Amino acid sequence: MAIVVAILGASGSGKSHLVASLVPEKLGATVSVLRVDDYYRDLTHLRFEDRDAINFDHPDAIQFERLVYDLALLRSGEEIQTPVYDFTKHTRSALSQSVPPADIIFLEGILAMSDPATRELVDYTIFVNTPAELCLARRIERDATQRGRSEASVRDFWKTRAEPMFAQFVAPWRSEADLVIDGSQTIHDELSRVGNWLQARISAH
Repeated sequence: MAIVVAILGASGSGKSHLVASLVPEKLGATVSVLRVDDYYRDLTHLRFEDRDAINFDHPDAIQFERLVYDLALLRSGEEIQTPVYDFTKHTRSALSQSVPPADIIFLEGILAMSDPATRELVDYTIFVNTPAELCLARRIERDATQRGRSEASVRDFWKTRAEPMFAQFVAPWRSEADLVIDGSQTIHDELSRVGNWLQARISAH
């Protein structure tokens, strides 16, 4: 059976970049990625203005019941079809994405450990620890280029939603994590340490 490794940290901490940089060949294992963000609830029944008012940094925004179902199937060796979320419209797209079974399943997302049923399926956690100022700067850049949002709107989201939700649902996991890495430096500085740590977990599993 696969091992499930939750990758968590603040928005803009470098979680996605870390996962993308972990080359399966160097790990000596196959890898699949399940992105918590793809499981945002479909809000097509709401007007855009009402969708935009949703607190997407709160666990209630995630359809954890489907995430748990898919993760359990994937963990047991079955291929799954995950939703694909359109962040520009706050709705799910008509597309789905195939995720094959693998030796290591990375569950990547801010809220990866905020749901009790999901936590039951997680074997290990890696926390990407990055200063808040750097996370905000990265989020401003990302949301401007990928999601068409102004700097002012991103700062408002950060102050009123992201920052307090991080403090409540994410930050407490830093002290509980199996591995904490520094996200303030180039992530490649940490890749060797993470790779060695993962290889040891695979060998012991």
